[in-house]
Formats: sequence, structure tokens, C-alpha cells
Amino acid sequence: MPEEEKQKKLSACSRHRFLYIPPCTPENFWEVGFPSTQTCIERGYIKEDKNPQARLRRRQPLTALFSLKQSQQED
Repeated sequence: MPEEEKQKKLSACSRHRFLYIPPCTPENFWEVGFPSTQTCIERGYIKEDKNPQARLRRRQPLTALFSLKQSQQED
């Protein structure tokens, strides 16, 4: 049997033949463990705001709203 025919026959009956090329795994997929915060920022997992928005404050503190002394005085 000529070499060319052997190759055709082998490729036709090979078990490791793909119908499509499987996708590559993402970068750093096989790294085990948790990366440091700096590494996460470099990879783009964490986005830092240069100008973070100020947090809103409550008009009344929660202690004033849910005080036990006030509810006992009303009774």
C-alpha cells in the first residue's frame, strides 16, 4: 500500500480526529489559587475609579429611629 493511501486511511479511521478545533482555554485558567489584588487589577478583574463618588449620609442616624428609650416613653 502506498504511503499516501496509508495516511488517508489513517485519517479516516482515527479516533482522535476532531470535527472542529476545540477552543483554547482562557489565559491563566489553569492557575490554582487566588491571585493578589495587584494581579487582579493588572488583569482587569477589578476596576478602580479614579474619582469615587461620595457616599450618601442618612438624614437621621439609625439609633435615633430605632431607639428603645423613645418607644418606652411613648407607652
